[in-house]
Amino acid sequence: MHAALRDEIEHGLEPGTPLRLSVIAERLGVSTMPVRAALKRLEGDGLVRVHPRRGTVVAPLELDDIEEIQAIRWGIEGLAARLGAEACGEADIETMRGHLERVRDASARHDLDTYLEATYALEDTCYAAADRSRLLATVRHYRRAAQRYVRVVVGARPQLAVSPADRFMAAAGAGDGERTERLIQEQISGLFALIADRMAAGPPWPGAPASEPTPGA
Repeated sequence: MHAALRDEIEHGLEPGTPLRLSVIAERLGVSTMPVRAALKRLEGDGLVRVHPRRGTVVAPLELDDIEEIQAIRWGIEGLAARLGAEACGEADIETMRGHLERVRDASARHDLDTYLEATYALEDTCYAAADRSRLLATVRHYRRAAQRYVRVVVGARPQLAVSPADRFMAAAGAGDGERTERLIQEQISGLFALIADRMAAGPPWPGAPASEPTPGA
């Protein structure tokens, strides 16, 4: 229940959209109890807001929120990238090559969902090589926290760059931890700059810009 509602919010429910217990329960064919519990968890995730007498709504997009998320990611993903690149073996590199091909294919088809999935799988293969399970779980948590901003602000059909994934793959494949760290941090900083620029225009946010957005979202 929590995962289903989280996916709906991340994939395009507008900020301020009402989330009524009875309506959601009827649509999903469940009682209101699991819906209430799911909304409580989503409130903890920062994805919904509960207002007295107004009920629960999709949380607003706020620049302070994504700035904090990206700052945390800059540090933890940089560490994961450096440690992972230094530990990558041949099997890891081969797996990353497969994910890179999926990135290329998704880019050509403007398929944002597959593009993000393949990009993250490529990065996570590198990160996982460091065998730091808590670090990897933290990376995934904060990456997930950024997704609503990526999808709502960047747009559903952007131009999807392959070159950052190419560079990440090359650095990790060469075992160059410092360069891999620097590249992922540049991607995270670039994404924040893009989101901040889109949000400055105010809602409704325009679609993706003509230039290629930075992956590693």
